Amino acid sequence: VHIVFFFSSRRRHTRFLPVSWARRCVQETGINAEYMGIVHQIKQSQKVFLEGQTMDDDQEIKLEERRKTVREQAYYMKKAIDTANLRDALRYSTYMLNELKAPELSPKNYYILYMQVFDELRVLESAFREEYRRGRRMADLYESVQYAQNIIPRLYLLVTAGAVYIETNEVAAKDILNDLLEMIKGVQHPLRGLFLRYYFLKMCKDKLPDEGNEYEGEGGTFKDAVSIILGNLEEMNKLWIRMQGSSSNRVKREKERIDLKVLVGENIVRLSGLQGVTLEIYTQEVLPKLLEIISSTKDVISQQYLMECIVTAFPDEYNLKNLNTLLERTGSLNPNCDIKAIYISLMDRLADFSEENKSEIENITQDMDIFQMFKTNIDNIIEEQGQTMELRKLLDLQVAFLNFTLKTYEKRTDYVNQILKSCVVLCEKQSSTSFDEDSLKNIVKLLTYPLESLSITILSMDEYPNLMNYLPFTKRKEVAVKICQAVISTRHPLNNLTTVNQLLSFIQPLLKEEQSFGNQEPYEFEGEQQLVARLVHLVENNHPDKVFEILNAFRQPFEAADEKRQFYTYPSLIFAYIRLARQLKIYNETQGTYKKAGNAEEGGEENEEESEPQETQAYLKPELNFKVVFEIIRKLADSIASGNAELGIKLYLDILQIISECDPQREHDEFSYEIAEAALTLY
Repeated sequence: VHIVFFFSSRRRHTRFLPVSWARRCVQETGINAEYMGIVHQIKQSQKVFLEGQTMDDDQEIKLEERRKTVREQAYYMKKAIDTANLRDALRYSTYMLNELKAPELSPKNYYILYMQVFDELRVLESAFREEYRRGRRMADLYESVQYAQNIIPRLYLLVTAGAVYIETNEVAAKDILNDLLEMIKGVQHPLRGLFLRYYFLKMCKDKLPDEGNEYEGEGGTFKDAVSIILGNLEEMNKLWIRMQGSSSNRVKREKERIDLKVLVGENIVRLSGLQGVTLEIYTQEVLPKLLEIISSTKDVISQQYLMECIVTAFPDEYNLKNLNTLLERTGSLNPNCDIKAIYISLMDRLADFSEENKSEIENITQDMDIFQMFKTNIDNIIEEQGQTMELRKLLDLQVAFLNFTLKTYEKRTDYVNQILKSCVVLCEKQSSTSFDEDSLKNIVKLLTYPLESLSITILSMDEYPNLMNYLPFTKRKEVAVKICQAVISTRHPLNNLTTVNQLLSFIQPLLKEEQSFGNQEPYEFEGEQQLVARLVHLVENNHPDKVFEILNAFRQPFEAADEKRQFYTYPSLIFAYIRLARQLKIYNETQGTYKKAGNAEEGGEENEEESEPQETQAYLKPELNFKVVFEIIRKLADSIASGNAELGIKLYLDILQIISECDPQREHDEFSYEIAEAALTLY
C-alpha cells in the first residue's frame, strides 16, 4: 500500500494512480494477491471522480449555452420593443423563455438562468405599460400572450401581462390573480413549477388587494389576498416535496431542496406583510390554515422550514398570544424534525420581545403561564428524545429557555432554579464521555446568564452548585470569575455571613489551585485575584461584630492559600479590618445608636439591613476589641512583609496610623512600638 501511494504522490499531474502502475507495483514487489483489491479501489475512485467532474463540466457548458441564447433573444426582443414591434417582441421573448424548460440543469444553475430571464422580463413589462399608454387594450394583450405554443413561455408572459393588467384597474385584481393562480397549475414539473409560482409572487406582491391600498374595494379585500397566497403556498409546498422523488441519491436531493427553500418561504413573508392580517385574523384564519398545510404532509424538511418561517415572519406578539397552539402543534410533527431548533428560535425572538416591551409582557404573563407552557413541552422533548439526542443539543434548548425566562420573568429566581434542576437531572443521566466542549460551554452559560440580572441572589439557588459540580476545574474557575464580576458590578453589600459563606464556596477555584491545573498566564492570575480582593471591600454591616464575623470568613480561605495569592488578597483584608477599627471607635463614642445584633440571632439575619434602627445598647461579642483587631492586622502585614518589603513597610505605617486614631489614651503604646520597630528593621 505504501509503495502504491508513493508512486501516486510522484505523479504530480494526476489525481489518481493509473491502474497499470498499481498492477506493476504489485507484481514487481511480490505483494500477495489480496492486495490487488487496491487496484479495484483506485478504479472505482477514478470512475466516481471523473463522473462527478464530467457532470459539473457538462452543467457549466449547458448553462452557458442557455445563457447565451437568452442574451441573444433578449437583444432581439429589445430591438423589437425599440421599434414598437410588439409581435416580434413577443416572439423573441417566447424563444428566450423556452430556455427555462432546461431539464438538464441542476436547481442551482436553473436559479442562475431564471434570474437572468427575470431581469429581461422587466423590460418586457415596461413595454406592456407603454403599449397601454399608447391606447392598446390590456384585455387584448392579456389574451394575445396566451397564443404562445409552449406552456412555460405562455404562463410567464401571462403573469407579466396580468401584473400590468391589474395596474390599469380595468378589472378586479382578485379576478386576474385567481385566474393566474388557476392557469399556472398547468405546470406540474417540480422545479419549473416552483420557479413559475415564485415569479407569480414577485410580480404580484404589490398588486394584492390589502387594507388601504388602491386595489381594495372592487379589486377585492385582504381576505382574497390571504386566500391567494395560501393557495399558492399549498401548491408550492407539494411541488417542493415532490422534488425529493424516489431518487437513490437522497442526500443530494435534500441539499437541492434546502437551496430552494426561500422560494416556498416567500409566501409566508408576503402573508406577514399584509396590513389586513391583524392578531384576530392571524389567530382565526391564517395560523390554522398554515398549520393545516404543514400537517398535511409528513415531510421533515418542509415541516421544519415552514414552522421556522412562521416563527420568524410574523410579529412576536402574534406568536406569543398563540403560543399554546404553536407548542401543541410541534408535538404532531414528524419525529425526525428538529423541534429543538424551532423552540430555540421561538424563545430567542420572544426573549428579545420581552426585553423591549416590558409593560406589555407583564400584562400578557398575567393572563398566560408562558413559563409552564414551555417547560411542559421541553420536558416532553427531553423525555422522548433524551436517549437519542446529544447532550449539547438538549442543553442548547435549556440555555434558550433560561434566556427567555430571565428576560420575561426578571425576578423569578424559582423559575431559574427549576431550569437548573432540570439540567442537573439531565446531566445525572449522562456518561462522562457525553460532556464534550460544547456541552461544558452550555453549562457555563446556564450558570452565568442569571448573574446579569439576578447577581448575588443566585447564591440562594439550591441547584446552582449542583450544576457547577459537573464542570472541570477550568470551567468552574471561569464561572467563579463571572460571579465575582457580577457581584462587584452591582456593588451589592455583603452584609450576611451565610451569603458570604455561599459566595466563598462558589468562587473556591479562585481561592485554591488544583494540582492538575497547568500553568496560567501571570496577567490572568493577577486579574482573578484582584477580583477576589475587591469582594472584601463590599463587606458592610451596621454591627461591628457582624463585620468581624464576615471578615473572619474571608480570612480563613485567604490564610489557607499560597503566598502568591496572599500578595493580592491580604492588603484588601488589612484595610477592611482598619475600617472595622474605625467603626469600633465610632461605636465607643456613640454607644446605643446601632441596631441590636441579638435581634438577628433571634429573628434571622436576612432582613436585618432593612429593619429600622433601634436606640438600644448594641450587643458586641466579648472577643471583639481593638487589641484583637490590631493583632489580626499585624499578623497579615507580617506575612506580606516577608515576601515584599516595600509593601510591608507601607502596611506597617497604615497600622501605626489607625492605632494613633483609635488609641488616644495610648493604651497600645507597646504594641505600636513593636510595629514601628518591625517597619524600621524592614527598611
